[in-house]
Amino acid sequence: MAVDYKDYYKILGVEKSADEKEIKAAYRRLARKFHPDVNPNDKGAEDKFKDIGEAYEVLSDKTKREKYDQYGDQWKAFSAEGGASNAGRPAASGGYTYSDFGGGGLDDLFASIFGADHGGGFGGFRTSARQASPVHATDAEYPVEISLIEAYQGTARSFTVSMPEPCRRCQGSGSVVVNGRPCPMCGGSGKIKGGKSLFGGGTCPQCNGTGASTEPCGICHGTGHVERQRKISDVRIPAGVRDGQRVRLAGQAGGADLYLKVKIHPDSKVRREGNDLFTDFPLHYTVASLGGEATVDTFEGRKLLAIPPSTQSGQKFRLTGLGMPNVKGGARGSLFAEARIIVDKALSNEERELLTKLAKIRKVQTT
Repeated sequence: MAVDYKDYYKILGVEKSADEKEIKAAYRRLARKFHPDVNPNDKGAEDKFKDIGEAYEVLSDKTKREKYDQYGDQWKAFSAEGGASNAGRPAASGGYTYSDFGGGGLDDLFASIFGADHGGGFGGFRTSARQASPVHATDAEYPVEISLIEAYQGTARSFTVSMPEPCRRCQGSGSVVVNGRPCPMCGGSGKIKGGKSLFGGGTCPQCNGTGASTEPCGICHGTGHVERQRKISDVRIPAGVRDGQRVRLAGQAGGADLYLKVKIHPDSKVRREGNDLFTDFPLHYTVASLGGEATVDTFEGRKLLAIPPSTQSGQKFRLTGLGMPNVKGGARGSLFAEARIIVDKALSNEERELLTKLAKIRKVQTT
């Protein structure tokens, strides 16, 4: 049987070159204008609304749009033979099912047209599908600041966090039943009449067949959740943790995971690169020249270094195993200590005479 050709671009009032954003904007504008709730008992508006939804279903799907552009009035027949996706196939009545518009059913269709501030429906009512959906816990992140030596040794923190939890009064639905007040859509019957209406008859989609009216919960103000303070004690931050790394606390965010995002304050004497640490140490010029010993400060206390003769300023000494621990296990990093040669600020007469003699031997010009 021949299939009536519909110009979907003309129905939405867009050019064939229209992009996804333009198509979506046209659909939202027209769906709002011709919605059956805006035009009650208007068969023409209802048919127009269905055509708009059918056009959007096809033009918003890349595969279907390509087939439509390629085969024109034969595109549906081609799809029925398996040449294209039949996810948007015609319903038994000849039109598209409302559940196909946007992939989320009637409630999501309302939300996409009228906005979340209307509670997913027209005129401010909230459909029962939205009422019955609890607030799902989502992962939360909390910043924690530590020093570099705490990152080296590992540390612990206790803190109080504020996080959303499902409202106990409405149990996360965002709405509560109003006793003694019938549902404004079905008049308290729990049923919608009319086989060709927007809802197609059957169970009332607003009250889900209960016949009761609802209103936003006064505790959570319709959000479905409330903020609560929670004390978390003695959370261990492992040795070797990196700046910006997250520490996972399973189930600590109202059933979801809480992540501690670590910020490591820079150290005035030690610099970190990966798992290696870098510092410097003072080295007297006589030790640098003649060789000897010097000490360097580490996170494990002072360590003694053997200094070879003729050590130059800036020369690095590697102390294996004194760098950062590997948070995943394995070998530790190294500490690189850089020699910073120092001279005396004040000299005795004997020291001055000796240095002057040395300068003459080395043929160094002095003042």
